[in-house]
Amino acid sequence: MKKATVAAGIAVFVVLGGVAAGLAYIKKRQIASSVQPAFEPAESVEIAPARIIRWQPHADLVGTVFSLRTVRVKNELPGLVKAVRFQSGDIVQAGQVLVELDDTQEQADLEAAKAAVRVSEAGVLVGQARVRLAESEAARQAEAAAARAVSELEVERARSELDKAKADLARARAEVDESQAKVKQVEARLAKLVLRSPIRARASLRNVHEGQFLTQQMMPDAPPVVVLEEVADKIYLDFAVPQEYLPRITKGLKVMATSSLLGAEPVEIEVVAVDATVDNATRNVRVRALVDNRSDRLRPGMFVPIRVPVDEERPFVAVPSTAVRRTSYADMVFVIAPGPDGKQLRAQQRFVKLGPTTGGMAIVLEGVKEGDAVATTGAFKLRDGALVMKMEPGNGKPAGAAARGE
Repeated sequence: MKKATVAAGIAVFVVLGGVAAGLAYIKKRQIASSVQPAFEPAESVEIAPARIIRWQPHADLVGTVFSLRTVRVKNELPGLVKAVRFQSGDIVQAGQVLVELDDTQEQADLEAAKAAVRVSEAGVLVGQARVRLAESEAARQAEAAAARAVSELEVERARSELDKAKADLARARAEVDESQAKVKQVEARLAKLVLRSPIRARASLRNVHEGQFLTQQMMPDAPPVVVLEEVADKIYLDFAVPQEYLPRITKGLKVMATSSLLGAEPVEIEVVAVDATVDNATRNVRVRALVDNRSDRLRPGMFVPIRVPVDEERPFVAVPSTAVRRTSYADMVFVIAPGPDGKQLRAQQRFVKLGPTTGGMAIVLEGVKEGDAVATTGAFKLRDGALVMKMEPGNGKPAGAAARGE
């Protein structure tokens, strides 16, 4: 009897619980059907399609200006500076005297050498006279011997004297050559005491002065008296190219140089040489181009931005640069497409790999295909999945608002 009562109580409890759960479910459905969906605001943005543009991949590098010829003038002989014939920054002509060293000793040596030439030339004249005399004597002795007036011994003695006179004449002529060589030697020393410009060039800052003693400066690490940078209609522009681009860099290649010194527009210049080796430290190869410098605006050591083509021109997908959102971890755009209901426009976040920006268009290497509608102006307001309303370009109003007079 007691067990039956407990079982009946449990059954009643289960029935009451089931009735309560059913009533709660019905009430929940009633409440849910009476609640209106929450309002979702739409973000107004301009939309533009991704399109194909032709673009040539390039590398932006920095070139350095070099003179066609640079001359580091040094004095070969030591000496006291007698005169300096140039000023800092002067344009000097080929052959112009730059520095004169004291030549007092060399001038005296030159006079002595010239006097020695005159002495040796006089010796030649004496020798020639002796040869003529000896020839006459030898001829006379030969005639006398033929008439049996003298012995053969006298004839041989006369011939011996003639040979000796000729030898003395040859020695006198050699002395003339020696003294003349001495004159040339002293003149060569004198020439080395006068430093001249070998080219038309602009001189560096002047660091030598009258009265200054210059030691012998032919050692490689010795400072120059003056550095000359050639002034010409052309000038070199050298730049370094990474080794992976080397197969596309050839003599005759056209590259673009941009600098206010060259003018408002980029200037096309031509590659004239490629270095034979790659730098071991940077793995770059040095390339040389030739630039017109008749305006004399470029100076050695200046830098000029260089744009070098590294591939053929080909089509790429591009979007307006305003469509790109750049962050520290990735670049992205928002592609606008219908949402799950197939009617409302939704923003879809796309991570992209970008190339350079050209003409207001950003090259997209990965992440977007041709024809994709991307958000441009106003894209900064979007998030992934956001509801979007297309905005008329330029007026900031939703599409159709202008037609309705709003």
